[in-house]
Amino acid sequence: MRSPSVALLAFLAELAFVSSVPAALSADDLQARARNALAQTAGEISVPGLRRPVKVLRDSWGVAHIYAETQSDLFFTQGFVAAQDRLWQLDLWRRVGEGKLAEVLGPRAVQRDRFARLLRYRGDMNKEFASYAPDGREIIESFVRGVNFFIEFSRDRLPIEFQLTGIKPEPWTPAVCVTRMAGYIMTRNAGMEVARARLIRELGVKTVEELVPTDPYRPLEVPSGLDLEGIDARILANATGAGAASRFDPLDGSNNWVVDGTRTTTGKPLLASDPHRPIMLPSLRYMVHLVGPGWNVIGSGEPALPGVAIGHNERIGWGITIYGIDQQDLYVEETNPDNPDEYRRRGRWVPMRVEREHIKVKGAAQPVEVTLKFTAHGPVIYEDANRHRAYALRWVGSEPGSAGYLASLSVGRARNWKEFERALQRWKVPSLNFVYGDVDGNIGWHVGGLAPVRKGWFGLLPVPGAEGRYEWRGFLRATQLPHSYNPASHFLASANNKLIPPGYRQELGYDFAAPFRYQRIEEVLGAGTRQSEAASVAVGRRVLSEPNDERSFHEPGRDGFHSVPELTQRSEEPIQGRGGTRPYQFMGHRHGFETKEAFHGLAARRDGLAL
Repeated sequence: MRSPSVALLAFLAELAFVSSVPAALSADDLQARARNALAQTAGEISVPGLRRPVKVLRDSWGVAHIYAETQSDLFFTQGFVAAQDRLWQLDLWRRVGEGKLAEVLGPRAVQRDRFARLLRYRGDMNKEFASYAPDGREIIESFVRGVNFFIEFSRDRLPIEFQLTGIKPEPWTPAVCVTRMAGYIMTRNAGMEVARARLIRELGVKTVEELVPTDPYRPLEVPSGLDLEGIDARILANATGAGAASRFDPLDGSNNWVVDGTRTTTGKPLLASDPHRPIMLPSLRYMVHLVGPGWNVIGSGEPALPGVAIGHNERIGWGITIYGIDQQDLYVEETNPDNPDEYRRRGRWVPMRVEREHIKVKGAAQPVEVTLKFTAHGPVIYEDANRHRAYALRWVGSEPGSAGYLASLSVGRARNWKEFERALQRWKVPSLNFVYGDVDGNIGWHVGGLAPVRKGWFGLLPVPGAEGRYEWRGFLRATQLPHSYNPASHFLASANNKLIPPGYRQELGYDFAAPFRYQRIEEVLGAGTRQSEAASVAVGRRVLSEPNDERSFHEPGRDGFHSVPELTQRSEEPIQGRGGTRPYQFMGHRHGFETKEAFHGLAARRDGLAL
């Protein structure tokens, strides 16, 4: 294992910062400088602007427990300690969200910055802040003041990453917390629309329906007037900052469950939340404990945002996994051959909204001017001049209150199921399964997220934008989303799979995860054995493959994906599981995932893209 100092140098080199690192700097020197730059976490700090003294206790894990007498002081301090621990991460998060990465990464980040600026929320900011909580603006402004105070407080002793790169952290504004890039990566399914279109172009509708069926099943129908030629991975390349092909979902996912007191050793509900975020340093999550007027909540959240996204207060606890509401649609706009800034809208040419911005670029003498275009459906993310097309993204992030996870400012203060349900009315991005338990013994499950209403179409493929036949008809009310409270089963669980109650008629999405993880959790929790904390942890660690029930996972040390010739050969190879030795054709989900990826590779190669 590499030492932290060596790993840091490698990371900086990858970001093209290495030219700023002194050549003679040894690992020991780097360690010493890093230690000297650590933030003060003991003693007293004089902070102008605090209304009352605030106490911050660090536990053995380094988690900050913040005790404040006013709400503004509480969130000021959360911003301050988050910056103490994660300023480098916070500064990169800000640059990603604001579209300012090129200032430190150079020309290769310009298109990603342009995309971030396309996604910027351009609506009423008062409505935006109030969407998360009635006091949302006050909380966010307090948090930002705390971040900025630490930046000023540490100007002469910035964290080691800043010292080595020469980068200076910039002050935050409340708008940083509501940038949309973080929420965008947690929404879906424009990438799947492109992937399906590519496969249909190569294989035909019927073959794709058989190889990659939707869940729940819906027939694929290419919209009238949609030309599949030219719909390929380049459309979304700038959405990720790289020219990678759009992919079907890989073999990963999250799990959560809650068991009521009749099935636990304590007689109280037991809740587990297992969100599968990548293992990174620094982590994508940030643990904190917030205690102040109206607040006593502990758990993890996004480092750059106030509040706690997953956790508990004195009365309730909650956990999350992704739920596959389709929150994106890709519109193919017909552009005027004589004026690419016009597009056809209900029988006539209408102007796009055009904005021009300047992006500062590392190493460039002058900023780069970029053009941002918008149709009635949303930002134009790609233009095909040869075919006179523009691809516009309609997504929920254009609505007020759709910055990821910030509605936790309301969720964290709920004290019972009814208040929890009301708080979820504010939750828009990402779409999630919430499991719930409270000190009174109640358990629940509720989907949260903004769900577009489509009439007469399913959002499975890109759609023509000209005639207005494929428009959103508003959004479902939060009370219309699937939910359950104190079920007869005495437990609730989710694993990114399709969870739709019997008789439910709303259309939410069609790209849910395969159910084998959920089925295994359901089997264990439904066995009647009383669950302890240790037993619940053991559920999350199970790796058993059960061929007879079509449950499996990829091989250790391999990504589990194979080429088309390999699939033909391997379909008869045996694999050992608890149910005995069976050939691959019994391993329905695994075989299906591998088939998806094999044909994804076929389409990518036809597009001229390297995997």
